[in-house]
Amino acid sequence: MGEIAIVNIGKLVSGDLDRGILDADAILIRDCKIAKVGRRSEIDISEASKLVDANEMVVAPGLIDAHVHPVIGDWHPRQRTIGYIESALHGGVTTMISQGECHVQGRPWDRSGVKALAILAKKTFENYRPGGVKVHGGAVILESRLDEEDFEELAAEGVWLIAEIGGGGLHKYEDIAPMLELARKYRMKISAHIGGMSIPGSATLTADDIIRINPDIVVHINGGTTAPSLSDVKKLIEHTRLTLEIIFHGNPKILLEAVKLAQKHNALNRIIMGTDTPTGRGVTPCAIIQTVLKVSSVAGIPAEKAMAMATGNTAQAFGLNTGKIEEEREADLLVMDCPKGSVGRDALEAIEVGDIPGIAMTMVDGKITSLRGRNTPLSTRVVKVNGVEMGEFARLEDYFFASGLM
Repeated sequence: MGEIAIVNIGKLVSGDLDRGILDADAILIRDCKIAKVGRRSEIDISEASKLVDANEMVVAPGLIDAHVHPVIGDWHPRQRTIGYIESALHGGVTTMISQGECHVQGRPWDRSGVKALAILAKKTFENYRPGGVKVHGGAVILESRLDEEDFEELAAEGVWLIAEIGGGGLHKYEDIAPMLELARKYRMKISAHIGGMSIPGSATLTADDIIRINPDIVVHINGGTTAPSLSDVKKLIEHTRLTLEIIFHGNPKILLEAVKLAQKHNALNRIIMGTDTPTGRGVTPCAIIQTVLKVSSVAGIPAEKAMAMATGNTAQAFGLNTGKIEEEREADLLVMDCPKGSVGRDALEAIEVGDIPGIAMTMVDGKITSLRGRNTPLSTRVVKVNGVEMGEFARLEDYFFASGLM
């Protein structure tokens, strides 16, 4: 892939909670990664084969959904849904992380089956990106007792996620302690859920259970959907350093209280966002950006910081090379604007007043994957690609045909 330049950026959201908005108006992309960030006058874009004019709109990292339960492919039996992952791309999501393929029909529970499912999910999503979305599939569900040979095999096949403990399978510390030790030895990320039961086979875990398990990530601290007590949430914020996930499909009161507590204790860098998709509450393509709206417009967090919780914070928690606007990161980007009719003057102001921004363009690994996302309101402005306004094209394919690139 040649060089791509994005210029005329109004505001550049870093995805970093501490850095906020960058003093820059241009990005140079080379070989799928961000090569330079700065002022256009400082960056040589003469070799760029594609020039994207952001038309003074906001550019931000693509959103990361920290909590999905995929099956194999872009469909789901729970809600009889087809194309939900590709649809989330049009809500700004460029990366998804599995918390276990627990809804696979006929899901195996035995030792070999648990491993086979994780490896299959991992490898299929390596080969398949619905709409361009990077799905990190293959989270091992601790159904059966796995030994070191099993973990060694899983790691060798690229599996690096342990499905949310408590979401299904074994969950008592005495049953899983040896496997947790092995998971850490093989550098796997461990998640555990807190709150009430969500589906048959899941468990109710408290803050004390979580502290004993000591996972890397605590999912849906505002419930999936039944929330833990506020005192449990407070204990996790005040007495641990664990990463804590809030979800759109959870308890809204606890979500807001958790964010306020995290802000009070200077712990917003530990808050990430997920959806628990697909849930019994349905499939919501704009769930992550709507969680950003809740955190910003209702809890009063600046929009660029709320965006960081859905991008850079999550990338940091899972060790992903995306989620921030900085050199050598994967070029997963959004161009966003205020929607038509909003009182906000740009995407960040729209978020702060509670309006879903219009996504004018999505990019994954430096490749344009959508124009004017179909699941958000229309952006007030449109991007130009090599001088051609994108507002007239309902589909990305139309642009490529019109420009002779397809």
